[in-house]
Amino acid sequence: MQEIVLSIEIVLNGNKKMVKQGKTVEDMIQSLSLDPQRVMVMLNSELLIRTKYNCTLKKTDELEILPFFAAGG
Repeated sequence: MQEIVLSIEIVLNGNKKMVKQGKTVEDMIQSLSLDPQRVMVMLNSELLIRTKYNCTLKKTDELEILPFFAAGG
């Protein structure tokens, strides 16, 4: 029997992207090979705290994942 995979469209860092239904913010951070401790996340124009990274993405969500970079001197 063939498995049916449902996808939704979100906006990730300004680009439309199809993702498997049920994906979380944390899944998206991992897909970008980023450290969840070193990013700032905006979901639908609101700052998302780290304890909410397990929230499931919904159709038309707008997600911005911005990595922190250490400045050298």
